[in-house]
Amino acid sequence: MRRPLLPLTWIMGLALALLSVIASAAVNQGTAAPDFELPLLDSRDKLRLRDYRGRVVLLDFWASWCGPCRQSLPEYQKLREEFPRKDFEVIAITVDEDAADALKFLERHALRFPLPHDPQGKVAGAYQPLGMPTSYLIDRNGVVRSRHSGFNMEDVAPLRAHIEQLVAEVQHGD
Repeated sequence: MRRPLLPLTWIMGLALALLSVIASAAVNQGTAAPDFELPLLDSRDKLRLRDYRGRVVLLDFWASWCGPCRQSLPEYQKLREEFPRKDFEVIAITVDEDAADALKFLERHALRFPLPHDPQGKVAGAYQPLGMPTSYLIDRNGVVRSRHSGFNMEDVAPLRAHIEQLVAEVQHGD
């Protein structure tokens, strides 16, 4: 006897509805970047996103097991060095549960920008990155201007141009 397709259709519909809810809740272009406070990976100090208001911020989510992160993080360091610190900062949040994994990864990379640690994934849950790495370009007013998942070397030139554009913009309220 043949089973009706109704349960499968219902399950597929439910899955699509859940995906649309998740996608609509994700931080996208034009939304305010959720504020957070996280410990830095290499110290007991805390980092608060609100402390970077007035600067353009490239906020990146990464993990030690992420292959593309091995390429993206050094490129983000190069970008960080191209702009004045008062205008631009990279903040790279590791979602590794074990800080030792992230620190071992960083032994091979000389990164000189803030590296907060989100082992419980609370901040990642607020931003809902689509994969690793996922980056958010945030303007001086705290508004997400772009979101990008994955990494290719071809991504760097358009990202640089977008950062230049945002750095040149005047902060609202100035």
